[in-house]
Amino acid sequence: MKQLGVSLTLAGFVATLLLVSGAVAQTTPDRLALKGYDPVAYFTEQRPMLGNTQYQHEWDGAIYRFASAKHLEMFKAEPDRYLPQYNNWCAASVAKGEKVYGNPEWWLVVDDRLYLFGRPIGPDLMKADRAAMKSQADENWLKVSRLPTPPVPDYMRGAGEPR
Repeated sequence: MKQLGVSLTLAGFVATLLLVSGAVAQTTPDRLALKGYDPVAYFTEQRPMLGNTQYQHEWDGAIYRFASAKHLEMFKAEPDRYLPQYNNWCAASVAKGEKVYGNPEWWLVVDDRLYLFGRPIGPDLMKADRAAMKSQADENWLKVSRLPTPPVPDYMRGAGEPR
């Protein structure tokens, strides 16, 4: 009887560890979209805003965070409206046929769509000739989406993350 109690205690401990490790896995950097920035804020506040862990939502294998419950509900109602184009990759690089991480601090909303860029000059390049960049990026997207994932650049790493 005593062994049954020990076995049940161990089983409970193991189950708790599995649940906790699953919760930690949900917020690993590779699953956290936009480095934790709120995708809706680019449209409502016209600026990047960090989201809150209290308001997060999993969409298409990624975890999105929001600055408020209202932004979370807006995203849930129309996720495609708020998602960055080209699956978070730099729009200027996609236009050149390359795969470069988009930085959520270098962005532009064009025709009610969010575009990210890998360098601070990206938004200005798109403003200069958005039709050409958008057309070229749309044409290249299928090919670029199949390219291998490049190493994560320093600006996309959080403090203490391995290289």
